[in-house]
Amino acid sequence: MRKALLLLPLLLVACAPKKAEAPQAEAEPSRVQVQVVEARREVLERAAKVAVTLQAERDSLVAAGASGRVQRTLPAGSRVAQGEGVVFLDPAPFQEALAQARLALAQLEAAKAQLEAARRRYEEGKALLAVGALAPLDLKALEAQYQQAQSAYENAKEALDRLDRAEDLRLLELQVEAARLQVRQAERNLKETTIRAPFAGEVVEIYVKEGEFVGVGNRAFRLATTDRLLAKAYLPPEEAARLTPETRFLLRQSGQEVPARLLRKTDLPGQNRLVEVVLKPEAPLTPGPAEARYQEKVAEGILLPALAVRAEEGQAVVYAVEGDRGRRLPVRLLAQEGDKVAVEGLKGGTLVVYPVPEGLKEGDLLEVVR
Repeated sequence: MRKALLLLPLLLVACAPKKAEAPQAEAEPSRVQVQVVEARREVLERAAKVAVTLQAERDSLVAAGASGRVQRTLPAGSRVAQGEGVVFLDPAPFQEALAQARLALAQLEAAKAQLEAARRRYEEGKALLAVGALAPLDLKALEAQYQQAQSAYENAKEALDRLDRAEDLRLLELQVEAARLQVRQAERNLKETTIRAPFAGEVVEIYVKEGEFVGVGNRAFRLATTDRLLAKAYLPPEEAARLTPETRFLLRQSGQEVPARLLRKTDLPGQNRLVEVVLKPEAPLTPGPAEARYQEKVAEGILLPALAVRAEEGQAVVYAVEGDRGRRLPVRLLAQEGDKVAVEGLKGGTLVVYPVPEGLKEGDLLEVVR
């Protein structure tokens, strides 16, 4: 009886009606965690470099304007002002030539004056003789004086002729004006004994030595504006065409870097394969080889990281974030440089998935993480 009483609570519990179980909530679809980048319209550039040669803005070979023996020169490396002497010829022969030319001119002018005076006296004597105011003997004396003066004049002209041949000057007419021209020529030759700098600069090289003979037209020295250099490069036409005044250049030489700007582009005559590109450094450098670095424009469009673009079925696509889902958008690839691409077909400001996760599909739920 007692055992039956102990089993009764267990039977009551087992026979009690069961409570209805609560229905389980549906599981939320999983979200793909992604990072995003904002699409922006920019210029895609690439780093380019080209070998350049730094040359003086002005560079001139100066020749001798007269023939003579070199007396002295300035040393190479001297800085000179415009008109300053660099090479000096012995002036003594030119001074002698000028003195002889002046003497010949003076003799010719004096002889001519004497001839004119004697001729006038002789003509006057003939007139006086005709009217009986002068004895025939006196007229003979005047005629002799005239002939003597004429002889002196001829002698002076002959001396001028000899001087002309001796100095190897241009042939002069036997006239006073020609003698004056010869004097002026001798004065110019004397000035040419100092070979001067045509512009301010540095004497880069001297081509003559003291004691040497230099002829007219022989090069005497080289002058350059070494403090004003230009950098010259030669590029194919298609590369040169991409350079603009806004292109930023950096010249590198012996560890030194100097900004530069585009000065001009010139097609080389006689061929169409290269264009001469001239840059103007903004700080001093040294004449010689260097390297120019610059950013070259490749394309202009919407710039994205390369991993934000994926090829699907032969089409370049990106995944944009719209609300909380991914939207597949086709784009046109313009160019790629390194890890950057330029595309068209996308609005600026669009949030684009980057990098694109493997298996991402149109309409997938996204969770943007920073």
